[in-house]
Amino acid sequence: MKRNHGFTLVELLVVIAIIGTLVGLLLPAVQAARESARRSACSNNLKQLGVALHNYHDAKKAFPSGGYGTVTGNLFGWSQWVEVLPFMEYSEIHAQFDFKTPTAAGSTVGFSDVAANNQAAQQANLPVLRCPSSLLPVKPSGGSGRPVPSYFGIAGANTFGRFTSTDQLATNGSGWGKTSNRGMIPNCRKAGAVSPLGVDLRMCTDGTSKTLLVGEISGGIANASGTAKQDRRPGVTMGWALAGWGNAGHTSIGHMNSVTIRYPPNAAVEGQDGVGTNGWHIYQYGNCPLASEHPSGTQALMTDASTRFVGDGIDMEVLTLMAVRDDTLNYQAQ
Repeated sequence: MKRNHGFTLVELLVVIAIIGTLVGLLLPAVQAARESARRSACSNNLKQLGVALHNYHDAKKAFPSGGYGTVTGNLFGWSQWVEVLPFMEYSEIHAQFDFKTPTAAGSTVGFSDVAANNQAAQQANLPVLRCPSSLLPVKPSGGSGRPVPSYFGIAGANTFGRFTSTDQLATNGSGWGKTSNRGMIPNCRKAGAVSPLGVDLRMCTDGTSKTLLVGEISGGIANASGTAKQDRRPGVTMGWALAGWGNAGHTSIGHMNSVTIRYPPNAAVEGQDGVGTNGWHIYQYGNCPLASEHPSGTQALMTDASTRFVGDGIDMEVLTLMAVRDDTLNYQAQ
C-alpha cells in the first residue's frame, strides 16, 4: 500500500515559528529603510528651500524677512515662504495673494479677522514644507484651517555660554518666551521699515557653512516627565503664510514661521517658558525646540544651502552660536 506523506502538526508549527522569527528580524530593517527614505526626502525638501532662498537672495540681494513689519501698519506681515513661492515653481499660488490688502488692520484685530484675508491662497498645501516622517496634523484641530509647515526660519538664539549679548533680544513674558533677530530669518523688521527683505549674506559674519538658516520642527514636544507630547510649532494655529505678530516698538514679538533657539533638539520642555500655553499666547511658541520623528535628532538647512543632521546630544553652546549670524558682534537691528 502507498502511504501519503505530509507535514505533521509539529512540523507546521516549527515552520510557522521560523517564518515569524524571520519576519521579526526583518521588520526593524524594513522600518529603518523606510525611515531612511523619509529622512532623505526631508533633506531634499530642505535643499529645495535652500535653493529657493538663495535664488531669492540673488534676485533681491537679501533673504526674505520672516516677520512683522513687512506690511504697512499691520500686526502681521507675510512669511518667508510666501516670498519664495515663485522660486519654488509655485508662481500660481503666489499670484493669488493680494499684497495690497493688509493681513490685519490695527492693533485690536482678532485672529478670526486675520483668517479672512487671502484665505484661498493660505490654504494651499505645499508638500515641500512638510516632513514625510511627521506625525503632526497638516491642519491642527482648533486652528485656522491652514496647513502648518514642518520647517521654520532661524530667527536667532537666546543668550547661552559665550553668547552673552542681549542686543536684538526681547523678553516678552512666559507666553512669548524670548525673541531674537540675530539669525538669518529674523521674525520682524526694523520699526518703520516696510519691506519683505531681511538679512543679506554680508551680515553672516560667522560663515555661511556654520550658520543655521532653517530648522525642522515636525515632531511633538514632550513634557518634563515624557508622558505626553504636544504640538508646539510656532504659529501652529495660523499656517505657513503669516509672519510674526508684533507692535511698532517691537517690544512684543511673537513668532509664526520662525523660531528663536533656546532649548536642545527634542527637549522635553512642553509647558516651559516660550513653549507653554498662556492665554492667547498659544498662537506663538517662540522658543519651541527643533524636533522631529527622525531617530536621535532633527534636520536643518545651513546658510550655504547644505543640509545637516543636528543630533539631540549637540552641545547647547554650539547650537546657540550656530543660530546666530554674528555672535562676535554687537550688531544693531536692521
